[in-house]
Amino acid sequence: MFTPPFPILSFLVKYGIGIIILSMLIRAIASWFRIDERYAFIRFLARITDPFITPVRRLVPPVGFIDLSFIVTLFLLIILSQLLQQALFYSSW
Repeated sequence: MFTPPFPILSFLVKYGIGIIILSMLIRAIASWFRIDERYAFIRFLARITDPFITPVRRLVPPVGFIDLSFIVTLFLLIILSQLLQQALFYSSW
């Protein structure tokens, strides 16, 4: 059975980024149903996800009514999570 060399750090990377991704998905689905920031829960999700989406939004312009910054940010977070988990695994060798 595999035991990561830094179990707490590995846990934080895996689930921390996972929570951010889940927050982004919930916020995107809420925007489809026109649930905006009048609700405290959506404001909370915006505070969590905006630091990740805003820099990408400056670089990637929207295409019509589709905001591609969300998709690019999601992709980057998944790649970042994978790279960090691999770096933690190989740092013990």
